[in-house]
Amino acid sequence: MRPLLILLLLTAAAVATAQTPFKVIGYFSGGDPATVPLAGLTHVNFSFAIPARSGDTLAAFPHAQRLHTITQRAHQQGIKVFISVGGWGIGDAPGDDTRFHRMAATAAGRNRFVQSVLQLVGRFGLDGVDMDWEYPDENSPSAKDYEALMQQLADSLHRQGKQLSAAVISYGPKAYGVENQVFQYVDWLNLMAYDDDAGKRFHVHHSPYALAERTLDFWLKDRKLPAEKAVLGLPFYAKRGMGRYGPGFAELVRQGADPAADTFGENDFNGTRTITAKTRLARQHNCGGVMIWEIGLDAPGENSLLQAIQKGLNP
Repeated sequence: MRPLLILLLLTAAAVATAQTPFKVIGYFSGGDPATVPLAGLTHVNFSFAIPARSGDTLAAFPHAQRLHTITQRAHQQGIKVFISVGGWGIGDAPGDDTRFHRMAATAAGRNRFVQSVLQLVGRFGLDGVDMDWEYPDENSPSAKDYEALMQQLADSLHRQGKQLSAAVISYGPKAYGVENQVFQYVDWLNLMAYDDDAGKRFHVHHSPYALAERTLDFWLKDRKLPAEKAVLGLPFYAKRGMGRYGPGFAELVRQGADPAADTFGENDFNGTRTITAKTRLARQHNCGGVMIWEIGLDAPGENSLLQAIQKGLNP
């Protein structure tokens, strides 16, 4: 091969790498925004803004000072801040996404909602939006409504130099409410590779290493999501089987859990070894990064799961 051609190929590869750095995204929903750990993050997803009961705008936002504080801290460190919209508890009951369905069903509703989101982004100088609709339904009008909403959000945000992501379930039928056409609109998808104990009538680990493998197989191989748009989810909390939540990682360590283990009593979690291994798995698949629910639950010092992620980023 000619030297000039080799140089051009190496330069192109270097540019591609520079354009798609490995992301470490931390959802933030609790704790002190002035002290919550940010070291090692590339993005913070502030959680949550929620739809109003009418469904066509955002509800009054009660977290202005908290969002301002963490945005100021993050931007000083070169970390981007997104507003995450939705979540499991947005409506009148857990998992009740009626507000999203109602809003997205009409062009007028989508227009008002997008304008409301853009106003919030502009008010706080945010860098993007993370949509957390759990979940549009497969083979139903809401799947197409979701696609239309995401296209409009993407167009509006990209015109302003901002980005759009979305949180999606790890695998299975509910994931098909997010149709493949959505892939072209989002900058990436946050794959929630945890809570796999939900709906099961027996105790299983909610986020084992095998679930990370299954999640990436589903989205990359079965769904053909481009690897650079896949961001693998990592839990910083425990569960006790059959949908029951346990403590955050810092509290587990305080109670005497081995930070490198994955179980403590009836609690199942991801310790430092598994977090490092999952990070390496994401890199091996050329994924766009990893994301965390949620950063306020990390342990300090040498037991930190954020440090375990950094270990996984090294060869």
